[in-house]
Amino acid sequence: MKSETALLGGSFNPVHIGHLNLIHDAYALASMDKIVLIPALISNFKQGSKPLDFDVRLHLLKLAVLDYRQMFPSDDVDIEISDVEMKRGGISYTSDTVRYFLSLYGVEKINFIIGDDLLANLEKWHDYPYLRDHVRFLCFVRDGKISAPDGADILFFNNDKVVSSSSDVRDGDFSMLSKRVRRYVEDNGLYRA
Repeated sequence: MKSETALLGGSFNPVHIGHLNLIHDAYALASMDKIVLIPALISNFKQGSKPLDFDVRLHLLKLAVLDYRQMFPSDDVDIEISDVEMKRGGISYTSDTVRYFLSLYGVEKINFIIGDDLLANLEKWHDYPYLRDHVRFLCFVRDGKISAPDGADILFFNNDKVVSSSSDVRDGDFSMLSKRVRRYVEDNGLYRA
């Protein structure tokens, strides 16, 4: 059987249970065998933001993967964390990351996980024509409103809505964090005003 890999990028500032549920849904609903988590160094759409240091976000992702294994013990999905965007430096453009993984895996198209909240601005992504031709978007629908750009290769999956957002965590709601991530955030006084 052919192995299927999907990329999941983002600021992960911080990683929360919504992200972990996306991984589970990509495995359970989209039959992905491997998920590559790719934290952005500097997000193209959040260039003015000041996320936690990359190394801290990377560490939180590692803790979240451990939590994932406890949350979904029967999932046989390979989860990898890539620091490619940190090594490349500068603004993290999805198109550059896609080029890297296409070359790494020797394929012409790759799966990329998104939530339906990103669909409306998909055509505004840097080098969108390249992405349209080389990415199969795995879109997880939460609010039922689907407006997709013409010509994009998009597979839609309904998933349970988990109300969680990184901005709420940064505002002090730690209930959206998995166990190890929450402990680290609290023990180190992260996201405190």
